[in-house]
Amino acid sequence: MSYIGEKKIKSHRETEERTPRGNSLIEVQFENGDVERYSSLMFEKIISEESCNLSELLDKRIFPVVEEVLGILRDWGVKLGELPYLSLKLNQSLDENAKQAHIELLSQWMPRPLSPDEVDLITIDRILKSKKRTLKDIL
Repeated sequence: MSYIGEKKIKSHRETEERTPRGNSLIEVQFENGDVERYSSLMFEKIISEESCNLSELLDKRIFPVVEEVLGILRDWGVKLGELPYLSLKLNQSLDENAKQAHIELLSQWMPRPLSPDEVDLITIDRILKSKKRTLKDIL
């Protein structure tokens, strides 16, 4: 048996999709019916023959990324004083990417909003109803 965290893997397969740097994406189907995709880099680090708790899984996921990032920072010779600015710019970039992805998804339900703040509750309710949920159910 193979696991990712506490979830038992039913099957997995390499997809045709690739990450921006060319790594394959692995689609994993779990015994509970969930389906998730992982880069081949991540998949190799987190699959195991024994289950583990979510804290251990988080360590398996994040420690290899930290090692890679530290290697990049060393290769580039980033100065200690530049780290706060680098962190700020990285977080701003990640936030902007998430915002743009959110806007793309919302554009399927309404005219393209300029920002997530332009989304009205009618659109949110329509989205939730499509999933058999309403705002009232969530509140």
